[in-house]
Amino acid sequence: MKRTAVRTFSLLVILASLLAACYWGDDVRTDQVGIKSDGGQLKECLSPGIYSDSGLYTDLIEVPVNTLTFEVADPSVATKDTQIVGITVAVQARRKGDCDSVKNLLTNWTSLLNDDVLIQTISATTNEAIKTGTRALTLEQLLNDRNGLSDAIVAGLEVDTAKYNVEVINVSIKDVKLDPAYEAKLNEKANITADIDIAIRNQDKVKAEQETARIVQEQRAETLAAQLLAEQAQTNVEVEIAAREGKKIDAANTVYKTNEQAFELERIRQLRGLLSATDKVYFVPEGTDLTLFLSGLQGTAVPVP
Repeated sequence: MKRTAVRTFSLLVILASLLAACYWGDDVRTDQVGIKSDGGQLKECLSPGIYSDSGLYTDLIEVPVNTLTFEVADPSVATKDTQIVGITVAVQARRKGDCDSVKNLLTNWTSLLNDDVLIQTISATTNEAIKTGTRALTLEQLLNDRNGLSDAIVAGLEVDTAKYNVEVINVSIKDVKLDPAYEAKLNEKANITADIDIAIRNQDKVKAEQETARIVQEQRAETLAAQLLAEQAQTNVEVEIAAREGKKIDAANTVYKTNEQAFELERIRQLRGLLSATDKVYFVPEGTDLTLFLSGLQGTAVPVP
């Protein structure tokens, strides 16, 4: 009875050992790399699929190679020009899936098979890279070109993660938080800059209006000048006409200056016309100057109805 019990116990131990060592229908998912071990030795890497092995000391280890996304924040870090800022970055990383990388991870860094431990390890390196990268940039450079900081963080991470075969996919600067006092100064500067821009635009508007007024005045002056030239030309024409008429009259009267008989005939003709236009008869004393009638002065002449 005692022998039977011993044999049964031995069979159970052997069966348990066999069941513990081999694997049946184990699933390697698409975000994993499988690696077969035999007696503790890492043999071959397996792609996604279902595997079984009845070997006495064989085992199948699934290594996750999914992408991990997490944030790392440093609330107080100094820039090159000694400005205190808060930096928050988003990191994407994953374990490398080639066989050599997986074997190195299982041989030397087994704790990093846990996602939380791997994130903590990368976060610690990221914090150091944030400080180093930020310290190399001025605040203006940091605000204007965040890629400079993200590239510096990636460079710092790659040196460390290469040891445990982790690939850094991406690092992006999610937030740069300024010191409240400095942010207030920036806002004040922005407001002043805006006021200056408005003042410059108003000055440009005034200059444009002044230039328009100047052009209008120049055009008006040109118009007046042209009008004045035209009036002067018209005046010259009229003066010329008057001068010629005067010459004609003067030429016509020359005969009266040089010929007394012609003058006397013209005087009598005009006098006759004047006297014939009235219904009065004048008795004129002998020796009266008849030219008085031409000037409207009758002198001693007595009209008789």
